[in-house]
Amino acid sequence: MSRITSQCLALIVLVLALSLTSAAPLPARRAAASPFPRLDMFQFGPRSVSQLPPNASAGASDPGAAMLRVAAVVAAPPPVLVTNLAAAAGVLPNPVPAHLPGSGPWMRGTLVTQTERLDLYVGLKTFSAEQVAAIAPRLESYLRQNEWRFGTTLDQRVSVAFYRPAMAPDRGTRGVAYTEEGRAEIYYRPHEDIDRAAVIVAHELAHHLQARRYGTAAQKRADIILLEGMATWITGDLWLARYGAPHWRGRARQIEAAGVPLRLLGITRYGSDNAYELWASFFDFLVSNYGLEKIDALYRSSSSREPGSADYEGVLGKPLDVLADEWRAWVRQ
Repeated sequence: MSRITSQCLALIVLVLALSLTSAAPLPARRAAASPFPRLDMFQFGPRSVSQLPPNASAGASDPGAAMLRVAAVVAAPPPVLVTNLAAAAGVLPNPVPAHLPGSGPWMRGTLVTQTERLDLYVGLKTFSAEQVAAIAPRLESYLRQNEWRFGTTLDQRVSVAFYRPAMAPDRGTRGVAYTEEGRAEIYYRPHEDIDRAAVIVAHELAHHLQARRYGTAAQKRADIILLEGMATWITGDLWLARYGAPHWRGRARQIEAAGVPLRLLGITRYGSDNAYELWASFFDFLVSNYGLEKIDALYRSSSSREPGSADYEGVLGKPLDVLADEWRAWVRQ
């Protein structure tokens, strides 16, 4: 009898063991790696306070509601309606480095935080350290988006500082990129729109990407139509989202409908934003029709900051005025 009981108990133990094994969760399957760089909004975050220099201060890391409003803009790759330089060349850009070690150039003010590739400073009478810390992940994401779009990546850290407008080199200036020194300055008052300031940061970082691609010597003499038009084009998705425009052709139509002429020369009298946006539309036209290699050669052919100084006829086979006429017809199609 005891023998039968022992066999029954052994059988019960075996059944229980098998049921527990079948109920255990299977190891999760690892997703296949994507060949495309991700643009996740929170992929990069500021480092902890303990990793900052002893005299640095850190603010809150909660991005807040304002950050959530732009999640749809930065959480996905740029729309297919907008040209990507790397795609135009038939190649993917180099993988973006996960982290650039060390520190960027020192700047006046307080070092608030470091992201994967940016050092963020804040001065007096501008945004608070908490506000700057909150948008830090977004600025890193914007940089990643710029790199994907332009097909060029940073190889050194860049420092970005927020200062009061009185410190700007010229009245009305919102941002300046000092590409030789690896830094940028942004000028805003405490009560102003930090979302708008974040777009200006992305624009100035686009200038740093230009310097990385063409060298600072070529950038110093770049035709301003290409210099500012390209930088605005690189930040296109963020910039266009302000107007609900699907692409630069559509934005140029909006500007013309508002009474601003479709000009490339003398357009700054209608405001720098209008000038930059029309130049970006012209640049989009050039990229779409002539491709990456021609654009690179055209940029390098510039002789000064003067609009029209690039050798349009020598590189593209047509003078600027003819290209401008074709651009206007393209916009109005």
